[in-house]
Amino acid sequence: MRPWPQFDGLDRAVGERRRTSGQTFEVEAACGPVLGRWRAGVLEFLGIPYAEAPVGPLRFAAPVRKRRFETVFAALEYGDAAPQQSPLPQSLGRLFGMATSQSEKCLNLNVWTPGTEGKRPVLVFVHGGAFVIGSGAQYPGGDLARRGDCVIVTINYRLGLAGFNGFPELFPGDERFAANPGLLDQRCALRWVQDNIEAFGGDPGQVTLAGESAGAASVAFHLVAEDSKPLFHQAILQSGGLNLFYPRDHAGSLAARVAKALGASGDPDRLFDVSALRLASSLDDVEGEKLGVVARPYVDGVDIPDRPLGEILTLIKPCPTMIGTNRDELAFFIDLPLFPFEWSKPAMEAYVTWVSDADQARTISDLYQDDHDGLIGFGTDLLFRMPAIHAADFQASQASTFMYRLDWKAKGLLARQGATHSVDLPLLFEDFLKPFRSVYLGVMPDHRRQALALRMRDHWLSFVREGRPGVDWPAYETGRRETMIFDLEDRVMHDPERVHRIVWKGIDGWTY
Repeated sequence: MRPWPQFDGLDRAVGERRRTSGQTFEVEAACGPVLGRWRAGVLEFLGIPYAEAPVGPLRFAAPVRKRRFETVFAALEYGDAAPQQSPLPQSLGRLFGMATSQSEKCLNLNVWTPGTEGKRPVLVFVHGGAFVIGSGAQYPGGDLARRGDCVIVTINYRLGLAGFNGFPELFPGDERFAANPGLLDQRCALRWVQDNIEAFGGDPGQVTLAGESAGAASVAFHLVAEDSKPLFHQAILQSGGLNLFYPRDHAGSLAARVAKALGASGDPDRLFDVSALRLASSLDDVEGEKLGVVARPYVDGVDIPDRPLGEILTLIKPCPTMIGTNRDELAFFIDLPLFPFEWSKPAMEAYVTWVSDADQARTISDLYQDDHDGLIGFGTDLLFRMPAIHAADFQASQASTFMYRLDWKAKGLLARQGATHSVDLPLLFEDFLKPFRSVYLGVMPDHRRQALALRMRDHWLSFVREGRPGVDWPAYETGRRETMIFDLEDRVMHDPERVHRIVWKGIDGWTY
């Protein structure tokens, strides 16, 4: 497919003269005056607050939109990330870009734009990190903005127990607790985009919402939540979906255990006295029992009806959608001790039994060998691939849908993980984890891998601009299920997981 032209900071509409990197530039937006700077031909505005700091009684509440700036806001440095406890030692945390400044004053976003004149398509990217780690600063958008002549936005939102807890189930009627405040933060950021992005050269009527892992699960939420649907126009889901949410009763049960660990059983006021660091680290108090990631969104009965997952999929907003996964997603979790899950064949078979029955669970389990590769295949299908196919099957019945699978194997330190979870990120974001991209990509130049990365970026940008990827990527329809397989040589396959897909049909459920 053809690459998008490189605009190098020239304004499309008025031929704005080239700017020197570091030169500042001021815009007047609905939020107030904002100062950014030119960098490599792109204007960047970093750390813009979109909501008031969620402190004091706002700690677990729905976000409050930021008041208008009375003086110029200098958006020249990344804002604070949400308080979080890295699952890695501090040295490795720096390696993975997690050791950034953190505070509860974390509700900010970043904008990259080729210029402020005209109305360009907008890509809003929601970071992943299992809802407990990460920040928008890990995904610099200058390369994509320049390559696609579009506006890129990345956001921070509340993480861990501040953003994802079952406290509303534990303390019903207490207005200080909102269900899934981290997702409500994201919605608030989308409203900011609608109100302000035109001042940054973006088109509020052409917004693509994208995310990876927990970010993709977040996108899935906004696709079914009525109050979010008007705020974006198409979607990209990379390795995540609604199945990663907790069911409502389990969220309430976990909330009771967390409150007890924090000394707040029956006394919600105690939760506001706990330090932000303690609130982030308190996950260890219950996760030692291998409960998985305690701080996850849940089916709240308001934004998401308390109904089976298969029924919830019918609520998806009909809009152009890209959905995909990586071939060996689960290798990241089995081989790297990042999060406390039990990955065994009996454990996964027991989960399938819970959402179906023992006979179906045995039939599914028999598809996979009881070895390392078999566990990766079973877990990848369970958590990622089959839920993605089920979502694509429904969305294809009402809107243009495009399905992919990434088969390219990681190099460097992650070489043994194959096409693992998150390996798509350094291919799509030129500056993701820079200068430590060798963790995924290896240390030696690889022209074929770089060609793959550029092809993927062009497909993503074509979708952002035109509502469909390149012409060599056909739409996904349930009759043929044509799927783009990304690798050193791309190819389109018809129904590549046919056998597994048929056996897994109708097996949907929330995860514990």
